[in-house]
Formats: sequence, structure tokens, C-alpha cells
Amino acid sequence: MLPALLGKLKTKVGEDYMGLNRRQLLRGSLAVGAAALPVGALAAPAYGVVHKPRAQARRAGFNLALLDVANGIITNHHTGDIHTNTKGEKEFGNPWATFRTGKDGAVGWDPLELKVRTLDNGKGEKAFLICGGDSTEGHVTIHRNSDGAPLGWVSGLTNFPHSLEYVPEHEVIIVVGPRGLGQYDPPPRGESEPGGCYEMYAAPTGGSVGPLKKIPIADKDRAFWKAHGVVWDRDKKLVWIYGGNKLRSYKVIGKGEGARLERANIEIVSDLFKNGHDLQPDPLEPEYLWATSSTEILQINKAGGYAFIQWSIPAKSVKSFARDRSGSAAWTADTLGNKYGDDKVRFMWYPDMTGPVTVPAVSGETTKPKVIYKARLLDI
Repeated sequence: MLPALLGKLKTKVGEDYMGLNRRQLLRGSLAVGAAALPVGALAAPAYGVVHKPRAQARRAGFNLALLDVANGIITNHHTGDIHTNTKGEKEFGNPWATFRTGKDGAVGWDPLELKVRTLDNGKGEKAFLICGGDSTEGHVTIHRNSDGAPLGWVSGLTNFPHSLEYVPEHEVIIVVGPRGLGQYDPPPRGESEPGGCYEMYAAPTGGSVGPLKKIPIADKDRAFWKAHGVVWDRDKKLVWIYGGNKLRSYKVIGKGEGARLERANIEIVSDLFKNGHDLQPDPLEPEYLWATSSTEILQINKAGGYAFIQWSIPAKSVKSFARDRSGSAAWTADTLGNKYGDDKVRFMWYPDMTGPVTVPAVSGETTKPKVIYKARLLDI
């Protein structure tokens, strides 16, 4: 179905870019009372609530969490609230929920990933997982979806966490980033910047609340040049890690603190992955993964015993891409040269959404112009 749209999309994406030259995240209570200690302390989760989310009635469109690295804030919006402002431009409505990584309104650490997952703890509880920070002080914080209560956290990561994933059945959290262990997975010829690896932690599903327990894994096994994305494949029971110039599959062996990753037999190395950045599942057509590089949005077919790039769409400086189960998709890009993004979200396959949509600053919530690194779905 999708390949037939390729020619049309190449033109459309280029025009949108050049023109610029769930379900609820955290259900009804966005991290209410999520923390009482400084974010930088190892024994403390991130901060949270700014205002109580308003009720979300069922309607056309979908929810997006927008990760603003300039202000250390995540805001939830529904695409049904997008409207035309007085300047004749499309913009998002006010957020219906907000999560801060800083304390008392201060700008905290950079939120670089958010995922909502169902914990395999016998209760069917949903949790939201956030990671980010920088190369010297990375963070992970996990909260129960229903009331925002903290479940687990860790600070002081040095792999510059860019993404994370929860693996049910095996009860682990995998955190990937583009720093560290460069000697074990050196960059290919022509690339000068080394580093990248994953970390593993036991998932907070045993009932206790506190710092996540790190799972010791040999450095040579954890190394992955420029690791940026990680996805649990529920169909194939594989973990996919993506970054640099490759996509690699892993089997998960064991459970909890006894778990480890073992390389599986599916891997793609391609120049199209240059500076591979984002990796997401496709909830509508689960035989596909979606990835981004510096210049492309890529559809990866993993239906058989191997994986291959089915097709790609030129999209300059694209950062994130996510396709909703409706078939529509949202993506972000850096048009400002800051390596993270701008104040826009772009859409594909979305009726009447032909150009970028601005994310306006909201009084009392932001102090700097917004920089949206990722737009994340809340129900995959």
C-alpha cells in the first residue's frame, strides 16, 4: 500500500520542509507529586505536574507528546485541537498535560525520549518512561501512568541516553546512547567520532520503588556505535537497536537482573542510515519499522527471516518519525542547525494538514523558544 505513495510523498515532504527554509500520556494525572528531591540526585525521580490534564473525549485524531529540549518540558496535545491562528498559520492548541524535568518551574535536563508501556507485573499497569540529559549526566525516570507515582529512576549515565525500551516477559529496561566504549565498536572509515552503547536495568515491576538496578554486561557486548534508537519487537520477540549506519537485532536471554542480550542473525548496514537517529514500530502494519537518518525517513520491512529497506523519503535534518495506527504520521526536523529541532511538527497522510504546525509557547510554561526534538505517540 505505502510504496505506491512514494512519488507523491517525496514532493510533499520536500515542499513542507522548504516552506519553512492515546490515549493520554500519564492517563489523568501527569506525574502528580512525582518527586520531592532534586532531579540530579541519584535517589530521586524527575519532576512532574504543572496542571491537571483535562478530560479527553474520543474524537478524530490522536495524542502526541512533544519533547521540548530548550525548556526541559514535555507537553501533551491532541491533533484535533490544531487550529489556524490569526496569522493564518496552523498551530497546536494548549497542552492538556505537562511534565517538567526541572524543579519549581526551572529548566531541567533535556527530555530525549518518552514511551508509554504496560508493565508485566500481573496488574496490567501502564507506565511512562523518560530518558535524556547529556553526555555527563544522563537520566531515566519511570512513573505509573494512573497517578504519576515514581517507580524507578537512575541518574549519572554517561552514554548520553537518547532512547529506552521496556521488554516485557524479560523484565528489563534498555537505555541506548551515542557515547562511550568507542574502542569496542569503532566508527567506519571516514567517520571520526567514536562511541555508543546500551545499558540494561531490571524493570521496576517487583513492587519496590527506588533506583533501578543495573545489570552487569561486558563492555564489548554493550558497544554500539552511535546508538540512538531501541524497539522491542513483540511479533519476532527481538530487540532492535539502531544508530550510526546499522540496524541490529538481539535476542533477550534470561529475566530481570539475570537478563542479557545476545546478537540475533538479522542486521542491516547501509549508507542510507547515515547518522541513524530514530526508530519506531508501526502499529498499523507491524511488519515494518520506521527509522530516520540525517536526510531520510526510511521504511524497513522485517516480515521475513531478514530485514531490508523497502523505501525512503528525503527529509532534510529529520529527527523523529512516528506513524499512528490511523495511518497518519508525525515527524520533527532541525531547520535551525541546533542538532535538535525547531518549534514545528510535520504530518504525513493526515487530511488537510499540508504544512508544518507550530507549537506555540504557553505563558508560564516556557522561558525560551520551543525546540521540539521528538513527537511521540502515546498508544504504541
